[in-house]
Amino acid sequence: MPQEHVDVGRRWLTGGDSTSLVDRLRDALMLAAVIVTSAVSRRPVRPLGDEPLRPLPGDELVPAELQWTHGVTIRGGPAEIWPWLAQLGCTRAGWYSYDRLDNDGVPSAQRIVPELQHVAVGDILPWTPVDADGFVVRAVDPERALVMGDPDGWLTWALVLDPVDATTTRLLARVRIRPARQDALTSRLAVRLGWRPVHFGMQRRQLLNIKRRVEAGTR
Repeated sequence: MPQEHVDVGRRWLTGGDSTSLVDRLRDALMLAAVIVTSAVSRRPVRPLGDEPLRPLPGDELVPAELQWTHGVTIRGGPAEIWPWLAQLGCTRAGWYSYDRLDNDGVPSAQRIVPELQHVAVGDILPWTPVDADGFVVRAVDPERALVMGDPDGWLTWALVLDPVDATTTRLLARVRIRPARQDALTSRLAVRLGWRPVHFGMQRRQLLNIKRRVEAGTR
């Protein structure tokens, strides 16, 4: 696991951000409940059909040894969903997940923010509002895909819009990881037992919150 992730976690536990530890623990307990009940909680964001294996934008950037995919069906077209993706990130519209855990308690945007609609390859989306480092934007295809990665090139995180019909779109989220070569077994275990379950819980909430926001505006 990259050192920057360890540093973020240490600041979170020691109260380095403005959100109180009690508030963060409340969201952490909610996240833990989702992880523990994953057999059931996974259903709304499970991949369908060939989605787990289908090539997606960004796959070519990391020769992954570990990969997983989630998805949610949204009543709306890519043009309606893309603006919510374009403004993602701390110090921007937030991550639409557990804001006390990944956005210093600042609520994620409930509206499309025009001034945050520009995102380009090379942009840095900070891990938290107080970090200079963060996800690096690796690829942008408006109304199709936003691909992010870590600064060291060991993972990619792609959000992809896949139209189902004229009024429905699948929002797919894929993570690809290349474990550290110097200790591949330990890295794999850390990802499978630690990072992946936490990512699932955070990703689940993000996908469902984006779905709610889009559909609230299309009714």
